[in-house]
Amino acid sequence: MAAPSAFHDSSHEFNVPRCHENTRIAVLEKIGDWVNRVIEITAIINWLYGVAGAGKSAIARTMAELLLRQGQLLATFFFSRADSSQNNIKSVVATFAYNITLSIPESHPLITAMIEQDPHIFHHPFAHQLKQLVLGPLHQLSQQGIAYPTVIVIDGLDECLNHEERITLLRAMLTTTGTHSASLKFLITSRPELPIVRVFNTTPLFEVSTRHSLDNAPGSIEDVEYFLSAKFDEIKRTHPSKRHIPRDWPSSQITSDLVQKSSGQFIYPATIIRYISSPRHSLTLRLDMILKLRPLSGEFPFAQLDLLYRHILLSCENVALALRIIGICLVSMQAINVPWGHIYRYPSQITAPEYMETILGLDPGDVQRCLEDLGSLIEYKSDTEKLCVLHASLFDFLLDPARFLDLPIDLPNLHTNLVIWCSHLDSHRDNFQIPDLNCEFNIPL
Repeated sequence: MAAPSAFHDSSHEFNVPRCHENTRIAVLEKIGDWVNRVIEITAIINWLYGVAGAGKSAIARTMAELLLRQGQLLATFFFSRADSSQNNIKSVVATFAYNITLSIPESHPLITAMIEQDPHIFHHPFAHQLKQLVLGPLHQLSQQGIAYPTVIVIDGLDECLNHEERITLLRAMLTTTGTHSASLKFLITSRPELPIVRVFNTTPLFEVSTRHSLDNAPGSIEDVEYFLSAKFDEIKRTHPSKRHIPRDWPSSQITSDLVQKSSGQFIYPATIIRYISSPRHSLTLRLDMILKLRPLSGEFPFAQLDLLYRHILLSCENVALALRIIGICLVSMQAINVPWGHIYRYPSQITAPEYMETILGLDPGDVQRCLEDLGSLIEYKSDTEKLCVLHASLFDFLLDPARFLDLPIDLPNLHTNLVIWCSHLDSHRDNFQIPDLNCEFNIPL
């Protein structure tokens, strides 16, 4: 019943990156302080959250390896929506139990005896499994004076497809409080999807958890810059065509632009490096393709990133509306030229949900409800505060029809709607209307 592919060191996960050397130091140190009770002594759960592509799994995997070397790792489970053994909680306790028998040899006969006593135990409710196969044996070991690791790492909770199962898992964690002398600690990572946020904000989970956000985390931009610089240096040392690479390639300006485009998330630079470092291609040519200095010639450098964006967007209940909302965020950044030569810019408040609902003819609260599953792409704070798109590269994705393919989005039409709406506002506010607006927008019509 255990899921080997959910182990942190699973051979099936050879493509999952670890933290690059000398990056994420502050985050790893803070988690280490929590493990060693330097901070948040009462917190049995440390929730590490961040947007899609923020590097949560890399941090979880790196932390698991560090804890293993330090003798503090008890068990791990890495969720994955693409694997039927990893996208639900059916195998979680069995995987924990297997890990525990490896971490604590003395636990093996205790866990084995429990399974032999109840062969159908893995068909019981999750909390019962956890109590009988994890908490019970650990309690017995504590009474015998046997020390053991206490940290369990759970990565990608949002990859568990059933939200009720996520709640079940989190509530079961609460039963560990005071169960035995050495309380367990759970490092849990996920995207900040609103349903998950609400669960973590409920009592008593809120009272026994601490949290750490990777969004706009101090040093994230610097970490991405270090990663890119180190990888470019490595490529120039090891690539088969290194003798053809200019000494000053790439320029500091190009590196800076790529760093800013990343929005502090590692998936963007990692995708770039993976694409340009192919030994069978010209890396300078491929970088030029990414920078759109040369045509792509049928290649798809951002295939992995595009797959992530498409998956998140298509998981939304109302995809068409979600894309219209994101589209307004995008087109609102554009300026329009009026016939007499002035630049007309949209009012900054139009990306606040209450204004969007007026523009799109929605009911109050529709924007918030639509964005329930998009917390890893868009930050919603309140009806009156502007929405924040968390990935700068998402706009590049939506501006390229070859990348967003058949997604139901019509950016030029949204641009026209905004012009009409703002013109209507002006006619009421200043007693005039902007005639014959000339919309300049770099989207193929």
